[in-house]
Amino acid sequence: MNRNADYRTDFYSLGMTFYELAYRPVTREFEHPLEIVHWQLACTPVPPHEIDRRLPIILSELVMKLLSKNAPQRYQSALGLRVDLEHCRRDWIVGQQIASISGLRNRI
Repeated sequence: MNRNADYRTDFYSLGMTFYELAYRPVTREFEHPLEIVHWQLACTPVPPHEIDRRLPIILSELVMKLLSKNAPQRYQSALGLRVDLEHCRRDWIVGQQIASISGLRNRI
């Protein structure tokens, strides 16, 4: 709030799309559109891996980074997100598990 919308708003929207794919549409939980706006501005969603234990924690962390309320804490470029997603894909293909994204170039 009290900030101009910029390209990082798109990362939040992508995070919400991923969240709803992994969990369920958030809008089903609300009866009034203003409740959705309040939730988007003031509430932190439950991390996806806490809802479905089958989801890798790393992907949950990635989604939560996209959903950060503070824009500077989100990905700063699509390249950084791409690098992290490629890392996850590569790890999954090699060992059917995904290592942590900490230490990756996810700040790009």
